[in-house]
Amino acid sequence: MEKKHLIMGTAGHVDHGKTTLIKALTGFDCDTHAQEKMRGITINLGFTHIDLPDGNSVSVVDVPGHADFIKTMVTGACGMDFVLLVIAADEGIMPQSKEHLEIMQHLGLKKGLVALTKVDLIDKELLELAQEEVREFMSGTFLADAPVITVSAASKDGLEALIAAIVTLIPQIPEKNSEGIFRMFIDRIFSQPGFGTIVNGSVLAGKIHRNEPLYLLPGGREVRVRNLQRHGTDVDSLKAGDRGSLNLVNLKLKEFRKGMLLASRLVKATTLCDAKLTLFNREAKLNLWNQVIFLLGTIRQMVRIHLLDKDELKGGEASLVQIYLPSPAVIQFDDSFIIRNSSGTETLGGGRIIDPYPLHHRRRRSPQIEIVKKMASGDPVELLLAEVKKAVYPVSYKKISEVLNINSADLLEIIFQELPAELVFFQTENDIMLLEKKKLVAFQNRILNKIRDHHGENPLLKTGKTVNELLGLFEKDEQERSKLALDLILQHLLENNKIRKAGNTYILFEHEVEIDVEMESCINDMKEFFSEKGRDFVEYDEIYTRFETPKLTRKKIDKVINYLKADGGIKFLQKKLIASEKLERYREIMLEFLRQNEAGITVAQFRDLIAGNRNNAIAILEYFDSEGITLRKGNFRVLTRKFTNNLKDN
Repeated sequence: MEKKHLIMGTAGHVDHGKTTLIKALTGFDCDTHAQEKMRGITINLGFTHIDLPDGNSVSVVDVPGHADFIKTMVTGACGMDFVLLVIAADEGIMPQSKEHLEIMQHLGLKKGLVALTKVDLIDKELLELAQEEVREFMSGTFLADAPVITVSAASKDGLEALIAAIVTLIPQIPEKNSEGIFRMFIDRIFSQPGFGTIVNGSVLAGKIHRNEPLYLLPGGREVRVRNLQRHGTDVDSLKAGDRGSLNLVNLKLKEFRKGMLLASRLVKATTLCDAKLTLFNREAKLNLWNQVIFLLGTIRQMVRIHLLDKDELKGGEASLVQIYLPSPAVIQFDDSFIIRNSSGTETLGGGRIIDPYPLHHRRRRSPQIEIVKKMASGDPVELLLAEVKKAVYPVSYKKISEVLNINSADLLEIIFQELPAELVFFQTENDIMLLEKKKLVAFQNRILNKIRDHHGENPLLKTGKTVNELLGLFEKDEQERSKLALDLILQHLLENNKIRKAGNTYILFEHEVEIDVEMESCINDMKEFFSEKGRDFVEYDEIYTRFETPKLTRKKIDKVINYLKADGGIKFLQKKLIASEKLERYREIMLEFLRQNEAGITVAQFRDLIAGNRNNAIAILEYFDSEGITLRKGNFRVLTRKFTNNLKDN
């Protein structure tokens, strides 16, 4: 049977014997700092492990019990699978007994056990009273049915019973998800001569192997794992539920700051998140806007909290909130957090992250709040719907899987079997993209209207709009996503016979060019006009003067010109028009000259060859430059290497 990877954390009031009990169980003193020895209280987090008789080895996080170190206690609680609540029999329930239990409850713990310590200091009658008080205290909490073990670290009484209770509890506790992204908040970092930087933390999710790359977040610095340890022993891998020690390459102490974590992929940091917040049953209350201390993992920030569905939040009540962080932090869906008052003297409550990348809700619009409420339910279908609705463009199901911490296979099952009617998906070669149906319709209409307008302005053209021209309908600062969205929507329109391809352009499916007698006559006359001897460049006014009649308006003339440009009969150079056949003849004249003159051709030489003027010669040469035929070198034009190679190949 595979061993479980679980983390047990202590909790309880200061001086109730948490650290002493752990030392009695493991032989290790978690108070390793001189100040802790001097003051006789735990200040920093302590770490050790218990080797159990059934072969399992449970990591232990020993937290400080003093009210001044609640922030440290919350950091230690990050990653715990179950709690050992320690209550001294001679003192009973104390302030941090209550506060720690409330914190554990709000962090989502489901299992634990209680150690009633120092039983050697009281008689049987007082012990019975203490046990009754503990049972009453735990009623209505996640520890309501937890075993209460009476122990004495001094006399060793009850230690075997406590170990047995832990062994019995372990099968009831599910392991964390070791699939997907590896994530670990760093709660300790130091440098060791000969090894470099070493970090410690509780693995929240995923798995990592030695020599694999990790990312320090926020920031995205890539580091490599040189060595891994679990319980002081070298291992090849760490997974969710482990207390890990990682020897890292490419990380200096000065690059680290509190609140950072390691992850197996880059995760976008956030300064805004939606959450469900519950206050403790106390006198404290929150107004519409509040400033509080926010604790999540090792993240500690003074944040602003905006109530979304209430104007006031009282003790024992819950509310949807939006949290504004002053500094970017890496937070994920379903993470648990704690809040304290701005002075740090009181723990107010805690909650769960609903959306780490929400829209702003400053005006608290009802439709948007309804979406947040549905997300708070945790229903995967509602989560998928809300995530897609936020997106302007089609979004990958893989991205949604990462944001929501939902297994990608489970998400695919929802897409294929339970996809909400408001959504539509596109299947690509290696991905599935989702978009809100009404946004798809809006994009389609914009594209179709753009092509329709083009046909209206150019009824003689068989071609339509290119991808680049249609891309102008989308956001300019989102080119990659815009291009993907356009490609998907164009494919959708093609499959549904709304549009069809015409060369490298898209036209309406029903578009047909119909040239009446009047237009056909004008086209032929204009072709002859451009081909007349001695006529090179023509300005629009010349064409209007030559062809305009009451029936043949300038608008109709423009349509003929556009038709000839699209058909390749004429070219538009420097706001003037020229017959393509003339450009081709001038190109041959230039090529013949360059075959005999490798040094190149000047503007003056080309002007004389075509018997034109300097301005026209420059315009034609610049056109050849733009076509990749020639390259300007000083006063000369020479053939480009690419064009020369093409000539040789042909």
